[in-house]
Amino acid sequence: MKVLTEYNERQPEFKYMDKHDGTADVFINKFIEEKTNEEDGSTSFIYEKNEFTVNTNEITEEMISENPMNYLDYPPKKIEITLEQRVSDLEAMWLEELLGGDEE
Repeated sequence: MKVLTEYNERQPEFKYMDKHDGTADVFINKFIEEKTNEEDGSTSFIYEKNEFTVNTNEITEEMISENPMNYLDYPPKKIEITLEQRVSDLEAMWLEELLGGDEE
């Protein structure tokens, strides 16, 4: 589902996070505008964003990298995820953050 999102930093056009279970979380970001807060001078970046989960055999990172905006309106499929898988995914993200994972 496409939504407007505000960030403190610029975002990449897409992020493809392979969960190593046959699925990947995909985040598509279309830059809309840069705003400056008059009170504190901070800058924020507004993006139109879509996020969804795909089967890695159906949609690959290479497919998305060719033209990420083709996926801005991509309708997400509902994928059932077990509680055990959710906990495992959270642990993996936590470890990646703790160990410094790949920085954008």
